[in-house]
Amino acid sequence: MLELWEEPFYMLVEVQQVDNGILQLRDKVTGEIHQMVNTGGAKRGEWLFGVFLRTLRDGKPAMQPAEGLITIPAFQQSVIEELAARLKKGVRDPLDLYRPFVESIPELDLTPFQEEVMGLINRFVDNYGLNSEVIEGISFTFLKEVPVKARKPEGVAAGILQAANDFGLFEKVFLTQQIIAEELGTTVGTLSKYRDMVGEFVMERVDREENIQPEHQGQYVKPQIMPEVVTEMGTDPRLTERGLWEMMKRTENAKSVDDVNKVLQQPNQNFTPKTDAERGQLLCYEAFEKDGKERERLAREALELNPKSGDANLLMAEFVQHDVEKELHYLNALKTGYLTFDDSFDVLWGYVPNRPFLRALFSYGAWLMERGRYDKAIEQLTEIMDKNPLDHQGAKWLLLSAYIHAGKWEQAGELTDSFALEDNTGIGMYFHYLSDLHTGVLNPHERSQMKQFIKKRNPHLFKLLKESTKPGAFPRRLSLQEGNKDEAKLIYWLIYGIPEVDGFLV
Repeated sequence: MLELWEEPFYMLVEVQQVDNGILQLRDKVTGEIHQMVNTGGAKRGEWLFGVFLRTLRDGKPAMQPAEGLITIPAFQQSVIEELAARLKKGVRDPLDLYRPFVESIPELDLTPFQEEVMGLINRFVDNYGLNSEVIEGISFTFLKEVPVKARKPEGVAAGILQAANDFGLFEKVFLTQQIIAEELGTTVGTLSKYRDMVGEFVMERVDREENIQPEHQGQYVKPQIMPEVVTEMGTDPRLTERGLWEMMKRTENAKSVDDVNKVLQQPNQNFTPKTDAERGQLLCYEAFEKDGKERERLAREALELNPKSGDANLLMAEFVQHDVEKELHYLNALKTGYLTFDDSFDVLWGYVPNRPFLRALFSYGAWLMERGRYDKAIEQLTEIMDKNPLDHQGAKWLLLSAYIHAGKWEQAGELTDSFALEDNTGIGMYFHYLSDLHTGVLNPHERSQMKQFIKKRNPHLFKLLKESTKPGAFPRRLSLQEGNKDEAKLIYWLIYGIPEVDGFLV
C-alpha cells in the first residue's frame, strides 16, 4: 500500500456507474476503468478531477483521492475537454491544470434570449416529469456553443425538446412533433429546423470526442454515442415495450396537448387494435409473456392474422423443428423489418415500431452463433451496431464472442478498443482474460490467481464452466447484476466452446 501511495497523480474520470457505494470510473485520457468508494456522493454522468492514489480494496486494484476532488457537471464540456487536453500533453503544474475552471466562469452566463429558451424547456420538462438533468444539460451546452439566429425562443426550445425525444430521453412519454410544436406555440417546420441543428451538434460533438476511426470492411467501428449500461438482455422484448407501443397507438391520432393529456389520464384503459396488423402485434406481446403451448397458440394466431409480422415469425422460429424452416421465419422477419424500418430518428431504438427489426437481427444472429455460422452472425450483429450505436440490446457482447469463435482475434481487439468496457456486469473483464489466455502472456501463478478471482467473483459461472454443458439457445430474458446467475448464464453462453476456456480449466 505504501509503495502504491508513493506516486500520486492527476486524473480526470467520468462516473459510469454507482453500485452499492462503489463508483465505476472511466479515465478520460486512457479509457481505463477504475473503482473507488463513493465517499463524496458522486452521481452517474458527473466528472471528477483531482489527485488520486492507487490502492487495494478487498485485494483488488482500486483508487482513492489523495485530497478533495472537484466535481464537474456533464454539461461543462469545455472544461472537461480543456482539462483532458492538458493531461494528454503531460501537464502536471497545478496552476495550469486548475486554470480552466476559472476561465470557464464567464461562459456560464446565458443571454436573455437563451434564458427564455431554457425557461420554456424547464417548464415543459416539469409538466411531463422528464429527465431534467440530461435534457437541461444538452440544452445548456447547445445554446452556449452554437450561434442560433432566431427571432422567437419557442421554435428553438421545441427543436431542442424534439431532439431529446429522438434520443429516447422522453422515456415512457410518447409525443409527436405536432404536439410538441403546438405546446410551445410554434410550427412543425420551425421545430424541425432546430431539431436538426441540435441533432447534428450532439452527433458531431460525440464523434469528435470519441475520435472515430475510418470504417473498414467487415469490422465494427466506434459508436457515435457512449453505449448505455445494459442490465436487460434476451431475445424477448423488454417488459416495458408493450406499454410503450400501446401508448403510442393510443396517442398517434391526438391533435393537441389536451388530447394527449386525456389519454395519459386514463392509464388503465385497454388498447383496442383497429387492424389485423395491430391485432397480430398485440397477440405477439401477449405470447412473449407466456410459455409453452399458450405461447405457441398465440404466436400461430398472430401469424395467421398477419403473415408478414416480424415478431410472429420470430416466435414461430421457436416452434418449428427443422433448421430450414427456422431460418425461413427469421428471414421473413428481417424482410418485414427492412421494409418498415424508420431511420428518420437520431436514436432508432427510441421509435418502438423499429424494435421488432432490431430484435430480429439479434435473434437471428444468436441463432446463427448457436449453429456455428459465425461469419453470417457477424453480419447481423454488426448491422445492429450500425443502426443503434447506443446498443440497448447488448449486441456488442455477441459480436465480440462471434469474432473470437471465428478466430478473428484482431477484429475482436479492435472492437474492444472501440468501446469502454464499463458495463456494470463486468462482462468485458472476461474477454480481457480470454485475450490474455490467447496471447499466452500469463505465467502459471497468474493463471491460478485468475482462476481464483473468477471463482470468487461469480461462483455460478465457475460452476457452469466445470459442468461444461452445452448452453443451447440464447436466453429469452436476462436481468443482469454483478455476480448473479443471469450474468453467469450470459457469459457462459458467450464463451462456451472457445479453446482457451477449455484449456484454462484443465
